Order: sequence, then C-alpha cells, then structure tokens
Amino acid sequence: MLWLRSVATILLLTVVALCGCSRQNTLTSNDIRSEVLAVTSFASQIEIFIDFVRQGRATKLFVQGHTKQLERELSRNAQQLDDSIPSLETQRDFQKCKDTVGLLRGELSLIPQLINNDADLQTEREHIEKVRERLTNERSPS
Repeated sequence: MLWLRSVATILLLTVVALCGCSRQNTLTSNDIRSEVLAVTSFASQIEIFIDFVRQGRATKLFVQGHTKQLERELSRNAQQLDDSIPSLETQRDFQKCKDTVGLLRGELSLIPQLINNDADLQTEREHIEKVRERLTNERSPS
C-alpha cells in the first residue's frame, strides 16, 4: 500500500507539472524546471514499479497494463514538449529533457520482457536511478 501512495503522489506531481504547458508555448527557465521535475517524477515512479515487479507480487497482466499507463503519460509529456518552443536560454536543458523522456520510454518498454529476470530488472532499475540522480543534480542550485 505504501508503494501505491508513493505512486499516487508522483502521479499528482506529474499532472500538476504537465498542466502548466500549453500548445506552442515558449518555455521559460521556470517551465523547464517544472518539466525536469516531472521527468524526475516519472523516473522515480519507474524505479518504484521495478521494485514492485522484483518483489514477485505483480502479475504479468498488471505489469503490461501499468507499463502501458506509464507509456501513455510519458507520451503525453513528450507531445507537450514537442508542442513547445524553448526560449534561447533554455534550449540545451529543453533538449536534455526531451532526450530523457525518450530514454525513459525506451527503458520502460523493456520491463514487461524482464518480469522473470531479477538481475536484468535490477540493472534496469540502477540505470533509471542514475538518470533520476543526474536530473536531480542538474536542477540543484550550484
């Protein structure tokens, strides 16, 4: 149940962050920070999901369904980024954010194939954790 509460919290943060962007919006530094926070939340959610799968408590059907749900959310995020224009000073961070969304989508698609392979799931989780930590470190004040 604790993991479900964590997932719900992360989803809420993601929805709030994603609602801030409108079609063909020029993204400011604050907008990019919100997008990075949303992507960081996705990475955290995927880590929690992998932990749950590794515990052996998830059915194959649940793993497939939850993967599709997360993929839809990441696709929505990617579409919002595609529909936005970075300001001159945010172009680099904007591209990193878009690249990370693409990377997470690719990593997420592997999870259903790894459901019975704990070692590969652990490797996948560690990879997602590094992505999340990199995002967290990049948005921390210098």
